[in-house]
Amino acid sequence: MPLPRPLLPLCLVLALTGCGWVDQWVGEEPSPEPEITGDVKLQNLTLRQTNAKGELLWLLQAAGARYRDDDRQQLAIQNLTGELKAEGKTAYKVQAKAVNVRQRDGQLWIEGRTTVTDLQQKGTIVADQLVWQGDRAVLLAQKNLQARYPQVTVTAKRLEADSQRQELRALNAVQVTSAAKDAKDLRLNTESLVWQQKPNRLLAGVIGQGGVTGVAGDRPGQRLQAQRAIWSISDQVVTLEGGVQVQLPNPALRVEGETVRWLIPQQQLVSDRPVRVQYPTQGIQGQANRGVFLMAENRAIFDNAQINSQPQQAQLRAQRLNWWIPQERVEASGQVEIQRPNVHLRTAQLIWRIPQQEVEAQGGVFYRQSNPRIQVQGQRAKGWLDRQEVIVSGNVQSEVPVQLRLP
Repeated sequence: MPLPRPLLPLCLVLALTGCGWVDQWVGEEPSPEPEITGDVKLQNLTLRQTNAKGELLWLLQAAGARYRDDDRQQLAIQNLTGELKAEGKTAYKVQAKAVNVRQRDGQLWIEGRTTVTDLQQKGTIVADQLVWQGDRAVLLAQKNLQARYPQVTVTAKRLEADSQRQELRALNAVQVTSAAKDAKDLRLNTESLVWQQKPNRLLAGVIGQGGVTGVAGDRPGQRLQAQRAIWSISDQVVTLEGGVQVQLPNPALRVEGETVRWLIPQQQLVSDRPVRVQYPTQGIQGQANRGVFLMAENRAIFDNAQINSQPQQAQLRAQRLNWWIPQERVEASGQVEIQRPNVHLRTAQLIWRIPQQEVEAQGGVFYRQSNPRIQVQGQRAKGWLDRQEVIVSGNVQSEVPVQLRLP
């Protein structure tokens, strides 16, 4: 039964303020006037909430709304706009066409497709469910969410944006894609992501388990895997940690180690810790204390390294290896040793052309074979491993002929 007209505004204010919804509510009733039956229709309303200090936590406007006085005590709002505030300053702007809104204990719930603009970081967060924890200045988002910023785009099942700590956290089925021109093909997948926005770096896989996988670079088949990844957005360096595997195409190489840094602008992979390399198509395996992969040049540099060639049954060790990968040529320096059955060659510098099985040695050459037992020293040498032949020259010290042909 309709109440008398003079009593309706007073009853409406008492009903809304008594439910704990807002500190202040301004609205106009549509025509004709509704009956008070648990639902109230409003037009052109403003919704605001303050904390104990009197600071605004949010300020919302809507063209129209329906208030449901049920257990959820929520508003069905059309054309919502407004601001979410932290310490009295606007942190986010909100916009939605049709949503349900409710509040309890200083928290604001918004259900429905909503766009939130991050004023400080100049990004947008779109989701079907949002919670604004005003006293903590934390925005929670879930369901069909996407966070798009100038640096990266993030999708996940859950997201927390902390405006005070300037930190964004994403959980479950997280995918982060670079928006930078020189790293537009970088994409990481993980179960947890922390974006520290002040130092501007992403920490992937640092919470819980699940590790990190991703696509790195513009060449198909270039992939990475690790337990954790630290992505410095400012200088575009990705540091992979724990069980690192990087797959490089053309030629197909697999790089393994405990720590690998990817320098995106320089197109380099750098490992300052022991690293292993697999070259399956050529039957080559390598390991080194340190390695640098120059991806644009298809070249690798190793320190304190060893390379094993299974087809040639050859093993090469040196303090420094310079490997031109497509050409299958290796330049070694510093205490170089190359061995194969019945043959041992030691020198200061060596060039190894793997397809031809040709080696050229320079400086302090020492050659030894076991059957028949022969030793030769000189300054230079040239040999063919598959033909088991070596030529030594320059101050040769030996009682055997300079040219040897092995049985």
